[in-house]
Amino acid sequence: MKSDVLNQLQKTAIFKNVSDDILAEVAIKASTRKLAKDEVLIRKGEKGDSLFLIHDGWVKIVTVDSKGDELIINKCGPGETIGEMALLDGETRSATVIALTESEVLELKQDVFEEILKQRSDVPLAIIRSYSERLRFSTTYIEKAIDWSQKTAEGDYSFVEQIQPLVEGAGSNDDKAAQLLSAFFAMVRRVKEREDGLKQQLEKLTFEIDQARRKQEFDEITSTEFYANLKEQARALRQKRAQG
Repeated sequence: MKSDVLNQLQKTAIFKNVSDDILAEVAIKASTRKLAKDEVLIRKGEKGDSLFLIHDGWVKIVTVDSKGDELIINKCGPGETIGEMALLDGETRSATVIALTESEVLELKQDVFEEILKQRSDVPLAIIRSYSERLRFSTTYIEKAIDWSQKTAEGDYSFVEQIQPLVEGAGSNDDKAAQLLSAFFAMVRRVKEREDGLKQQLEKLTFEIDQARRKQEFDEITSTEFYANLKEQARALRQKRAQG
């Protein structure tokens, strides 16, 4: 069983260059966890005492907005590491992690992780590279959110058609950001629906106002003495033609 764990560690980004003898010691102390789809692995706010290395499957990293709705801020798959931030800064978990698919992860406790950091100088470098990749993605994510917010403010909803389902595979940062901004798409669609509804109400109100105005103008015209005389002359003319 530990040989399987060793193989999994060797395929993980931050441990792929670590010697087999060190990984063998880590494998003895690591534990394997299997997750069902939608199972929570990490909860935001709880104490973090371990990190997880994804061997199989995909997970999503989420937080919630002011209304309690889920916001997906990233997704991770095989070979990626999650949960190490709480081990490095000593703070609580910054986000919730939920399995997108049936998944398998390796769990390393804090003491094991710290031991590796002391023995291997290249592991911290690998972690920095991992954070750098996530930062680049976060930049793309924020840029796209700002761009779409500006377009929404201008009444341009053309980008809504770019929505893509959240899938396992990770494409470019741009494609990944578009997938993860599903909550933003939902918000924009609600804004557009409200805007369309207001337009319909305005058109209906305008029609009703025009109808009322036309009726008022008609009543004003038909109540004048000139109209009454004209109407009487028309009646007399019809009678004269009927008698003639």
